[in-house]
Amino acid sequence: MSANGINSISEFLLHAGTEYQVFDLGRRLELTDSQTFLEIENGSAYAPYPRQQHAWFGIVFWNKNASTQHYIWFVKLPLDEQGLVVAATRNHFLEIIVDALGQSVAEDTEKAQTLPDNPYSFVPNQSQLAQFNALVKRTLNQPLNEEAQKVEAYIQAPQLVDWQQISMQSVADFVHHFSANAKRDTLEGVIKTNTSLYSDVFLNTLMEMSESVSLPESLSAVYLSEIDKSGDINLAALRGTSESDFNPAINSKLLDLLKSEQSQRLDILSVIAARHFEQMEPLLLSTFLEQTAIVDKKDGHQGALFAGFFSDLVQIPKLRRQVLTLLHSNANSDILSNAFQQLFVQARK
Repeated sequence: MSANGINSISEFLLHAGTEYQVFDLGRRLELTDSQTFLEIENGSAYAPYPRQQHAWFGIVFWNKNASTQHYIWFVKLPLDEQGLVVAATRNHFLEIIVDALGQSVAEDTEKAQTLPDNPYSFVPNQSQLAQFNALVKRTLNQPLNEEAQKVEAYIQAPQLVDWQQISMQSVADFVHHFSANAKRDTLEGVIKTNTSLYSDVFLNTLMEMSESVSLPESLSAVYLSEIDKSGDINLAALRGTSESDFNPAINSKLLDLLKSEQSQRLDILSVIAARHFEQMEPLLLSTFLEQTAIVDKKDGHQGALFAGFFSDLVQIPKLRRQVLTLLHSNANSDILSNAFQQLFVQARK
């Protein structure tokens, strides 16, 4: 990239005359400051929320001198074994950008919205896209629209509002503005009181849209109670109780869950690994991997399922040392020891 003087995505956006915001779309949906993003893409900092051996970003950019329109790139960058961005792939993406757009999009920002097909672009699923849009609106200080206000009306009086007229996007918008709502304490109390009155579809959407938002303790307790309230595992509630810090109540709930046969399902294990890695102190981590090994054996994956979860978790900066320590521990259960042995055998092949 030295030939054209552009050495990073950040530099390209600055040279293009745009302002931009970067959002991490890995295991959590969070705003990433520009310096941190630059360090991650340059391989001098670990991607904090890696998923499937990639760092996932939504980049929102605009040229305030040209229009009020905002544009988005969804970019996934491959990571090496240590969880650092592979420089060659970042440079390849830059080449694609520069070849398609030149060195500046200042005169034609709209053209930059549709990059040519490339292996680094992705399309978020409906749920993630709704949450992303909501966080962008909040970050850019855009006001709540009437649809989001309808969500608040339903929360307060579910008998008077038709929940079928409420969209997933409006629920996400409401949730991401909830913490800044002047009536937050009142609404929190209303949700606790009215939970049984809400449509299952609405309640599940509300919980799912909360997975990257820090909840008040009492509301988190309501979501936790919904996880196995019906006798089966509610994935929306499991996702909605995700937190960015260690939480003893959530940790305890997950331990109980992972000790039961109910959690011997790929979808449940996937949600726990993706959304609850912050709760994985040594006991929960080993319990999770044991359950993964059980499911692997039961479903005949021949070690592939266990290896996939291990590879996924070991790339998380906060967990890497802990996972590697467990790998070499002499105190592991027989099923976990056997799973690790099979991992070593596969690595030698």
